Amino acid sequence: MKDLKSCLFALLLWLTSIEFMFSQTKISGYLQYMYRVEFEEDKITETFTPGTINLKVGGSLSKHVKWAIQFGVKELSFNKFLKDYNIELVDPFPGVKGFEIRLGQFKYHWSIERKEASSERKTIYRSQVVSALVADRDRGLEISYAGIKNFYFALGFWNGEVVYKNPGTIYETIDYTRNMDDSDAKKDITGYVSYDFKGNSGNLVTLSGALLIGSNGRMNVRDKERYGFGLNALLVNSNLHLRGEFIFGNDGDIRKRGYYMQLSYKFFDYFEPVIKYESWDNDINVRGESKWLTVGVYSKVMEQVVFRVNYIKKIEKPIDVNNDELMFMAQVSF
Repeated sequence: MKDLKSCLFALLLWLTSIEFMFSQTKISGYLQYMYRVEFEEDKITETFTPGTINLKVGGSLSKHVKWAIQFGVKELSFNKFLKDYNIELVDPFPGVKGFEIRLGQFKYHWSIERKEASSERKTIYRSQVVSALVADRDRGLEISYAGIKNFYFALGFWNGEVVYKNPGTIYETIDYTRNMDDSDAKKDITGYVSYDFKGNSGNLVTLSGALLIGSNGRMNVRDKERYGFGLNALLVNSNLHLRGEFIFGNDGDIRKRGYYMQLSYKFFDYFEPVIKYESWDNDINVRGESKWLTVGVYSKVMEQVVFRVNYIKKIEKPIDVNNDELMFMAQVSF
């Protein structure tokens, strides 16, 4: 009888923990369709992306333990499936509030724009400097602290960048992990700090800085110094959204730098004009740079339905070619 009671108690405990786990589980995601027109000299190229699906599942194992898994399918191709998987410890130190420890593969804190999900961006593309100099996802450990009012700090240790970028390009349309660019020779340490200035009228100004140091294992070149440094500023109120980032980096003997400024103003939920200017130099010792001017409209028809229209004017130096783009994206979230 005693053994039966023990078994029943263990079964009840197990069922309770399972019920708690599923009751704390949340599912979210979005579906995107994109139509793109590229103007190349004497020809026009049209591209329709049939579907981008993102699904995130997360929950709590206990008061102090959270977990998350994120999947992505682009153009119905499953070779870019797994994006994030991580476990997070919240306030793991007794008596100390504000600490979080995250372990796994995820977007770590660095750039404002990079940390922003593609489903939340006002523009369809990320800026060139963020796409080229800031890793999209990485595997490792990040320790963050928010126990001081308006202050945030994060320190991360990483083993191998896992974002895939097409050879010869400096940007990606939508961020997806493919695990083809990973190298155990690549080791990085990142640091991030930000401070919020909150006004009485609801205005918020965030200033932040980030630093990356590490080695580069690409192309069988090991022990190359690699670092990046960024300064960010963000102003937000009920209608106005203004931000900019300046980032420079060193990859062996190559020095790179760039910046962008982005302004949007929400007249209505379904009408928010956006303008963005960016400059990118992938080698400051070689003549040439890339400048993009993006003009568009961000439209949130309802909480789950968003439309974006962007026209990108590109100025590529020293080779001046006509490769402007016009894009339309529709998104449904859940």
